[in-house]
Amino acid sequence: MVDDPNTIKFIESTAISYEKWRRITDKVGLYADPSFLTAMAGNWAAFVYKDYEAVLPVFPRKKWGIAYLHQPAFIQQTTIASLVPVDGYLVGLFLAACRKRFRFAEFYLAKDPSGSDCYIRTRNNYLVNLQPDYSDIEKAYKTDLLKNRKIAAQYTFEYRKAENPQHVIALYQQTYGKSLNYSSQDYWRLQQYCLTEKGQEQLVIREVLLAGEIQAACLCLKDRQRLYLLANITVATARKKAANHFLLDQLIREFAGQLNWLDMEGSDRPGIAHFYQNFGAVNEPYFFVAWNDLPLPVQWMKPRY
Repeated sequence: MVDDPNTIKFIESTAISYEKWRRITDKVGLYADPSFLTAMAGNWAAFVYKDYEAVLPVFPRKKWGIAYLHQPAFIQQTTIASLVPVDGYLVGLFLAACRKRFRFAEFYLAKDPSGSDCYIRTRNNYLVNLQPDYSDIEKAYKTDLLKNRKIAAQYTFEYRKAENPQHVIALYQQTYGKSLNYSSQDYWRLQQYCLTEKGQEQLVIREVLLAGEIQAACLCLKDRQRLYLLANITVATARKKAANHFLLDQLIREFAGQLNWLDMEGSDRPGIAHFYQNFGAVNEPYFFVAWNDLPLPVQWMKPRY
């Protein structure tokens, strides 16, 4: 018997069996962690295949009385967690269930949705393998990074731990807020999560100082496998000093052999992608998925995927 989308149930987050949820999402990590999803999205839900054999968290919103799916800030992508390997059939089944319930959607999926009739665009996400010793990771560094390390070595940078997420998040918003499509509430949500007991356990903040002044900083969250680079800042006057090269090199040195991956969270911008690749990072693509099945004339008020 061939399954159909009705095999998948739509469940609000308040009604999810978290015992069954965690049984299959532990390996997925941060982006399936109910605490993080609730903190960043508020209300969320999930499509659940059979008796929690596979799940997909989703993030509904409503506008003009129409429910749709979106991707919350700082949740880069969502994935299908499953007891068995996720194949194209299961991905298609989940997307069909989503499209049956929601007439408009724009979100990011970790699993390749090729073969579905949705609009799909591939996005880049770069990972540094932290499993080897630092000396082995360093061997994969590109020439451009090695040159920038020599530039950074000309300065008496101090790499240190920090504990104040408010300061780093405020600096990130101040530096990049105009180029990012995040609201003030998005930054506040991340800050509040970092201040919770769960967030404190996952929180990694590192700063680079020169003469007591911050040159670069990062805010990361970690799970059992990955360190997620959620916010990375370089002050304008420190860019030519290679302060951020120094910061990430020290971060990699610190966590080498402790976790599986440093997840650099992007990027499709050529300059940023080049910067990440200099650290020997490999691309683990994810996918923008969208559809517009809205009735006319509302359909024309949204992108026509």
